[in-house]
Amino acid sequence: MASSRELLKDIQQGKWDCTLLRLYGAERLARQRQRYADAVGQFQRYFGACPEVRIYSVPGRTELCGNHTDHQKGIGLAAAVDRDIIAVAARRDNSLVRVKSYGFDKLDVVDLQQEDRQQQESTHSASLIRGIGNALRQRGGCAGGFDAYTTSDVLRGSGLSSSAAFEVMMGMILNDLYNRMRFSPLELARVSQYAENCYFGKPCGLLDPLSCAMGSILCVDMKQEDAPQVQMLQRTEISQEFALCITDTRGSHSELTDEFAQVKHEMESVAQALGCENLRQASEQALWQEMPRLRRLCGDRAVLRALHFYQESRRAQQAYEALRAGKIQRFLHCMTESGHSAFQYNQNTACRVRQQAVPLALAVSQSVLGQRGACRLQGTGFAGTIQAFVPKDLLPEYIRRMELVFNAGCCDVMQIRQTGAERLI
Repeated sequence: MASSRELLKDIQQGKWDCTLLRLYGAERLARQRQRYADAVGQFQRYFGACPEVRIYSVPGRTELCGNHTDHQKGIGLAAAVDRDIIAVAARRDNSLVRVKSYGFDKLDVVDLQQEDRQQQESTHSASLIRGIGNALRQRGGCAGGFDAYTTSDVLRGSGLSSSAAFEVMMGMILNDLYNRMRFSPLELARVSQYAENCYFGKPCGLLDPLSCAMGSILCVDMKQEDAPQVQMLQRTEISQEFALCITDTRGSHSELTDEFAQVKHEMESVAQALGCENLRQASEQALWQEMPRLRRLCGDRAVLRALHFYQESRRAQQAYEALRAGKIQRFLHCMTESGHSAFQYNQNTACRVRQQAVPLALAVSQSVLGQRGACRLQGTGFAGTIQAFVPKDLLPEYIRRMELVFNAGCCDVMQIRQTGAERLI
């Protein structure tokens, strides 16, 4: 292991360039070299020079299909992207965790000896740290103190799962420093989901942290949550013809937890009216047969959201099979239909009458793409980002049109990342 001073010197001298090239490519090498050097420098600023530090990287993820299916034990399709959170970390000799994140004024200080949820930490990152430490202990692991400085280009509230990447990062650090990497990516994802559900207070599913932990393209069937069926695709031909473009409409969904929770609540209300805990346990046929009664008990929007669940789960599996078979147009069709379903059935493209940036971004995208490419809502919805696969010859015009509406720099062209959470040194 290297000291913080040695590590900073090595990064500045280019000794880390091979690793950075693998993760980010040649075009972003200089920026990433400076980013990593700055992270080590900031670690020393807040915590002092350290004789032994480690660096970790956890990618964000983009949802390709399967919007709001995972919390009902459905099927989802997601891919890790080359936007990540990195952490410079060092072990402490006590139970205190101190985390400083770039862009946040507060230094999170959490004593992991206190395992119970602290009410004042709810919806804050400290709750995730405490929840992950407790979850690892419940699984027979260890959790102790560390100092960490993190910096992320997974924009908060962007739909690229910044919270899931942070959760997996905290679990990864504890897994390495105290557990000799005994916990698998799936176990780290479960720990992250537990922390967000039970400590942070957001009813998220498993797909987001699992994608961040494992990397590549994942099709995940959550019917058996203790043993989800995971299919991984490490190569796809789509990147040869199309650019993956994420457009930030400048509206964050990070403060829209209630709207997110209503989707889950309404889907589950339909399942419970059918005598089940979740929609995966109920049948689509029963939904159609009992629709008049379900409308009275649960409301029309809940019924529509339940219909979305069944159709979207099928679509996610079909989209994965299309990618695996190299049937790119079939995949793009599934992606387009997923976007339509989010708007028509799940109704999570917007939640305010005068602020509908996501539908507007989709309208602009469709006007540029026509019958080529595909676009859809990205992530949780209600605000934030959209995703598009844009033919490379249309990319300059696509970016120009989107920036005309949503300002310069709103579009980010990404690559699918093959690796998930990893310790780099």
